[in-house]
Amino acid sequence: MHDKPVICLGCAFWDTIFKVDQVPGHGTKVIPEKAVQAASGMATAAAVTIARLGGQVELWARIGDDPTGDSFLHDLSKESVRVDRIRRIRGARTAFSTILVDRTGERLVVPYTDPTLDSDPSWLPLPAIADAGAVLVDMRWVEGARAVLSEARRHGVPTIVDADIAPLEVLRELISMADHVLFSEPALLSLAGSASPRQALLELASKLSADVVGVTVGKDGALIWERGTSEGLVRAFPSPPVRAVDTLNAGDIWHGTYAYGLVNGWGLMRSVQMANVAAAMKCEHFGGRLGAPRLEDLLARSRSCALEPVFV
Repeated sequence: MHDKPVICLGCAFWDTIFKVDQVPGHGTKVIPEKAVQAASGMATAAAVTIARLGGQVELWARIGDDPTGDSFLHDLSKESVRVDRIRRIRGARTAFSTILVDRTGERLVVPYTDPTLDSDPSWLPLPAIADAGAVLVDMRWVEGARAVLSEARRHGVPTIVDADIAPLEVLRELISMADHVLFSEPALLSLAGSASPRQALLELASKLSADVVGVTVGKDGALIWERGTSEGLVRAFPSPPVRAVDTLNAGDIWHGTYAYGLVNGWGLMRSVQMANVAAAMKCEHFGGRLGAPRLEDLLARSRSCALEPVFV
């Protein structure tokens, strides 16, 4: 197992998640079947995933010095994520979300980020990046992501961008700085002239210097383009079928598993296959990132999933 940490930088949220029969389309009162609260956010969920798989991982993020921030840190203390790189900002509120998950696993997310949550990245311990196995950033703290990606590239440390919906200028800037650009489908299509994920992927890959450009496509798995390997083609990696009860954080768990595979020498094909399985397993469990699998369970499940990629 690789002893160098993955550094995950980005948003830190406190999630309140309700399981309901359906998301109402009008004003009413809804009584949930279940409710959980958990430390979450894109980079946070990816970091927890890496820790549960047995990897070394650090979370670089910002929270407030409020009771919600206390809850965030207490919840993460149950996972093997290094948290002393999380900055508590005096007078600010920790970001939080209220989420409704319906009977099909789809969700309605209402997030709030305090505008006084200082975005200045000057406190980041950038010299530590030289000893990292990889860095993974999301789109929710642009100033921090820019600093981390720049430093990682200076040291030849692999860079991964979780490219989700964001202002187009932000998306374009951060994806231009990464070795591994991994889109959500809405983010990919927001940048491309094509409505086809495959064509959009090829269009964006031709404009980037990244080694790998990919997109997650929900229950259909992922599409991956790799530099130097049949560059005019895209590989489709199918996902194992599941009965989804909660899709929240599935993409974040996908990215965390991919990063773990990257630093542990799994190779691209196995990393993507395992990421698909991990995301599918998560969807079978209510509670957002709490459904991230352990390595033993992931390996056992993957042995029953003989899903090979095909060129498309």
